[in-house]
Amino acid sequence: MLTPAAHVHHATGPYGTAVLDVRRGRWLMLDPDASKIWHAVTVRGGTGGLADEIAIPTGQDPQAVGEQIVAFVDELVATGVLVDTDRPPRGRWWR
Repeated sequence: MLTPAAHVHHATGPYGTAVLDVRRGRWLMLDPDASKIWHAVTVRGGTGGLADEIAIPTGQDPQAVGEQIVAFVDELVATGVLVDTDRPPRGRWWR
């Protein structure tokens, strides 16, 4: 399951989502489409069915949209904004 990292704060408004990575001291501003992905991950617990929800009303290819969603989520995990709780933590294992 994906969840925001402990050092991340976020708020959603009518124009998107603002994500603050306190550890890096950086803001990530998500547009409405990226906010849909963030909401699906943080509220619904995953992105299942999201590609169809975004693609079909706009006439896009659901498979292509799905690939973009996966790439975006992978980027958020790689930068440490999202944490995959199903994976063991990386880093040192000693104290």
